[in-house]
Formats: sequence, structure tokens, C-alpha cells
Amino acid sequence: MRNTRPSRRRLSRRNPGNRWLLLLLSALALASCGRAEPDRPEWVIRSQLVFLTPDFAGQRQPLAAGQFRLLFPYITGDIYGPPTTGDFFNVRLDADHRFEINLNRTHASLLASLEPTQLGQSYLHIEPAAARVARLAPMILESDGIEPMGRTDWWDPDSRRPLLLLYLDRPATISGRTVVRGRPLRYAIQVTAPGYVWVGRQALADEDVFSVTPRPARLLLAVTPLDESQSNRVANGRPTGASPARTDTPAR
Repeated sequence: MRNTRPSRRRLSRRNPGNRWLLLLLSALALASCGRAEPDRPEWVIRSQLVFLTPDFAGQRQPLAAGQFRLLFPYITGDIYGPPTTGDFFNVRLDADHRFEINLNRTHASLLASLEPTQLGQSYLHIEPAAARVARLAPMILESDGIEPMGRTDWWDPDSRRPLLLLYLDRPATISGRTVVRGRPLRYAIQVTAPGYVWVGRQALADEDVFSVTPRPARLLLAVTPLDESQSNRVANGRPTGASPARTDTPAR
């Protein structure tokens, strides 16, 4: 029996516009596959470097611009301890010590740097165990050396408390209990989707709790003086950035 259906060649000759439409659709499909993910605006940090007293209550004389340098490494596989990456951002301060960090631009580098989670504090646990965590842990060092020039904390001036900036690669929970200066401290960090979260410490009636907190409306990067224990760690060659000792800062 003779095939009465027109061949593809006859169709293309009969309707040459179909071929160009097919080529156009293919090109659009390829373009959409190669297109980068759009920037997430909540991953752009606009902040200001400030020099505060140890209790965060007052301002100190700032260091001269030539006396220090800022680094923004990550701690990967833990939320405390020394940094495990280099500085991804090369941040520059303006005349008022303001700066901007776009976490979108370095996200691929962060993903490549993630390590299996091994929380160094025995009272902390993460579920699921395969979840990977990183903390952006700024440091202020002398301009021509490696000595810390203070302790750095993300600081919310409205709630008057330090914050942690964590990244988790999947929904996860970091939990645990300990006692700091005779007061119970509980970790209840619940993350519902991959991405960055701000974590703050809240003082309740019977305990303090670390949990996810809304993105602060205003954000400062506070530098406070090194305390005696941190000075000893520096003298012994141990980095002081992002030490767990910072968890005993009272919430205000």
C-alpha cells in the first residue's frame, strides 16, 4: 500500500517556516538551560564596620584604615572553630566604613568548599547527619600580618544582640544543650530549605536559646577588644575568630 502521509522533507519544503520555528525553540531551550540562577536579594549584605566596647554598649576610637584588613572566610563542617577557607570577597570599605557583600557571586565557590559536618562541640548535633553547614566568620587582622586586631561579630543594633550567619545545603536541624555561666543554653536551629539563615540568641525565662531569626533591618559588623582568654589563644598560635566562647555573650 502506498504511503499517503507526506514525508518530513516534503513538510519542510511545504512549510519552511516550521523549520525556523523549530530552530528558534531549540535555541531558546538551550539558552534557558545555560542561564544562571537569578540573584537572591536577601543574599546581599549591606553593613558597616564599627568599633564597640566589650559589652557592645558604646563606641570606641576606630582603627586607622592602614592599621587593619578585613577577611571574610568560612568555617565549613562546623559552626565554631578556625576558618577553613580563604577570603572569597575582597571587601573594600568606603569613607564611613560601609561595605557590601554579594553572597550570590561566590556561591559556587562555597559549594565546592563544603565539607562533611563534624561539629566540634560534643553537645551539638545535626540532623540529617549528611547535611553540610558553613558559617561566614569575618576576621580583622593587622594590615601586614596575621595577628587579630579584635573580635568580630555581626551585630543587630535594634535587638542588641550578636548574630551568626549560617549556610546549610538542605533542610536540617542543629540541636543541643549546655550550660554557660550557670545558665542553660539550648540550640534549636531549624532550617526548612537550603540557603543562608541568621541565627540569634534569645533570653527566655529559664534558658537562653539559639534559633533562626529574621533578617535584621540594620546590620553592623562590630569589632570588640580581645579578652584575656583570646589573647592567650593568639599567643599560642590558635585563631580566635568565631570561637565558641562568643556564645556566652548575654542577649540584650
